[in-house]
Amino acid sequence: MKLPPALLLASMLCLGELVQLAEALDRPCDKGPLAGTSVCDVSETPRVRATLLVLMLETAEKIPLMDNSPAPVPRLGIGAYQWWSEALHGVANSPGVNFSAPTLYATSFPQVIGTSASFNKSLWHAIGSAISTEARAFNNAGHAGLTFWTPNINLMRDPRWGRGHETPGEDPFATGIYASSFVPGMQEGEDPHYVKAATCCKHYYGYDMEASGNKTRHDFDALISVQDEADSYLPAFHSCVYNGKSLGIMCSYNAVNGVPSCANARIMNGIARGQWNFSGYITSDCGAVSDVFANHQYTSAYQTVTDVLQAGMDTDCGNYVGHFLPYALQNGTTPIDAVDDALVHLFEVQIRLGMFDPAQNQSYLNLTWASNVNTPAHQQLALEAAQQSVVLLKNSGGVFPLSKSKIQSLAVIGPNANASTTMQANYYGVAPYLVTPLQGLSKYVPTTYVEGCNVQCTNTNEFKAAAAAAAAADAVVLVIGLSIAIEAEGLDRTSIDLPGQQKQLIQQVAAAAKGPVLCVVMAGGSVDFSVARNLDAVQGIMWVGYPGQSGGDAIAQAVFGEINPSGRLPHTQYLANYTNNLSMLDMSWRPNSTSNNLGRSYRFFPGPVVYPYGAGISYTNFSYTQPERQADGSMNQSFDDLWAAIATAESNFEYSPSADTPALFTLNATVTNNGTRTGAVTVIVYAVPPASASTLGYPIRSNVGFQKVMLNPGQATDVSFSLPVHAISVVNLAGIRVPVGGTWQYMIGDELVAKVLAH
Repeated sequence: MKLPPALLLASMLCLGELVQLAEALDRPCDKGPLAGTSVCDVSETPRVRATLLVLMLETAEKIPLMDNSPAPVPRLGIGAYQWWSEALHGVANSPGVNFSAPTLYATSFPQVIGTSASFNKSLWHAIGSAISTEARAFNNAGHAGLTFWTPNINLMRDPRWGRGHETPGEDPFATGIYASSFVPGMQEGEDPHYVKAATCCKHYYGYDMEASGNKTRHDFDALISVQDEADSYLPAFHSCVYNGKSLGIMCSYNAVNGVPSCANARIMNGIARGQWNFSGYITSDCGAVSDVFANHQYTSAYQTVTDVLQAGMDTDCGNYVGHFLPYALQNGTTPIDAVDDALVHLFEVQIRLGMFDPAQNQSYLNLTWASNVNTPAHQQLALEAAQQSVVLLKNSGGVFPLSKSKIQSLAVIGPNANASTTMQANYYGVAPYLVTPLQGLSKYVPTTYVEGCNVQCTNTNEFKAAAAAAAAADAVVLVIGLSIAIEAEGLDRTSIDLPGQQKQLIQQVAAAAKGPVLCVVMAGGSVDFSVARNLDAVQGIMWVGYPGQSGGDAIAQAVFGEINPSGRLPHTQYLANYTNNLSMLDMSWRPNSTSNNLGRSYRFFPGPVVYPYGAGISYTNFSYTQPERQADGSMNQSFDDLWAAIATAESNFEYSPSADTPALFTLNATVTNNGTRTGAVTVIVYAVPPASASTLGYPIRSNVGFQKVMLNPGQATDVSFSLPVHAISVVNLAGIRVPVGGTWQYMIGDELVAKVLAH
């Protein structure tokens, strides 16, 4: 029987996948020289097995194993490998990932800054789990590794940073929770014996600029105070490693206080391995080892190899170590023990991933691209993630959502109105489909599309047509913002104003429109769209990040009320003049008048903004009761109690709360949906320190807990927050967490819900 072409192709792909899967199932412990040795004894710990394996290697075999693409060791039946695979928000293009038959595409979730706006821990975990399932399917076809260099948990310190949208935003606490939710989602699964896919906390640490002035990320020395280090730069990494149990860390290009990150023994062996009990591998960023010598000029060529290995780095993304290591070993600069320690870490991770053990006992090897990639469940998850990324910021007079029965024509205008790959931002793979905003909106009502201008918006020739379309339509959806042509790796912005003439496009369209105008901001980093906020003729504003493969559907569903927006901004939207005199090279989060630093993020900047961190409204209305505080003892907290809580907690306590950090008190609140629509609400609790602490560099307020709840009209529910001593203490000038006396206030949004006196 002759098969139809489409079915024939599908059959060929499945057959090819099965052949590749059969090849991928061969493991060193199945057969060959290692089979039957103690290296393959699954009753031993992975560390012991890795140590025994390294003892079997000859020196000449060790050297080619030290970079991101280690060579095979035929004598022991060990195959080649590629450590570098990417999966920031879906399996992504990278040296280790191959998008060709049978692995043609992977689910493309929203960029991280968007999913961060959901403030939904279970969503972050679910996305990690879905990505790791697809990653395993790619690996089983021989088209990906099992070590994925995600998540990016550097904070969005400066709004001009081109990679800020890869991160969960500006808040160290929320970023840490993202990491400790996403990482177990990726690494844990149905098989308790093996890690599903290894994550990598990057970039460790102080990396949040590409280039400014005469400095680039490759030669920049980030001057960071111990106070900023302890309460801003390290907490998310602590949470990723200690709470999330990530198997990987990536050391960054930059130096910190004179020491290149990949040669910094204090942060790698001291803090990560010593304090945080990290037991995985540390890779350099790609080319960062070369930077230690060539750009930071930290030490000599041979000594660089010794310094990075003895500091705790295990593998070089690049060829510097592989090139200089033979000479460094020969002349005695690098001890062989430093090489062995690194290899033990690397092989231990591979053993924990099941890369050595017999195939018949590994359920993850049953995952295939045809059955487990872009499944209906993953498509739905990508849609839900995009839906929860929508942040409603303005809805004058309750004009939105639009009515399908009343709106007979819709003008869809703007540089991102028909965006496709823009919705994937960067570090993306081949998506199975991309629903643009225009396509999504066109499913509801007849549309007229005018681009107006591209994202750079230097050509205004279509402005007249855009205004005419707005004048003729019953309503307007104007999709503005940024793209990776403006903010990306290697590309910081010099201004956070809307690019080119986008501001004028908004003004002209709004002036001409006969019906309501909704401005949809598709962007990652902060951008000044105050023109839309201030115009009465713009009745609505939605921020959507970069919403992934189903972005257009999610936007349309929010516009027409099939979903109720519930996102909240994960970073401050500053006015354009905020960066006028602010150097990107100033690493301080706290105000500093000598450097024109007015403070960074909602924690330290008290000035006017377009919209603040945590902003977001709904199509319904929510209220909060002022709860009774529940705690062991009285309303007051004595310093003796606070110091005891700090003293009895492990050293990891200093950076961020851990699962084993004791709760100091419980805060309860009742949330009520007072409107007429079902909706979800994100309840964020902020701790506001006593006024007396303002001169010591303490935060204006800090996120200490958040939950997301869904309520029907008229429904109420209780939310409870078990708050650790972090909620009543700060990091002092010496970088030490201490309690602060006086009255602490606890806010939900801008509403005061509790006061606690520490004395």
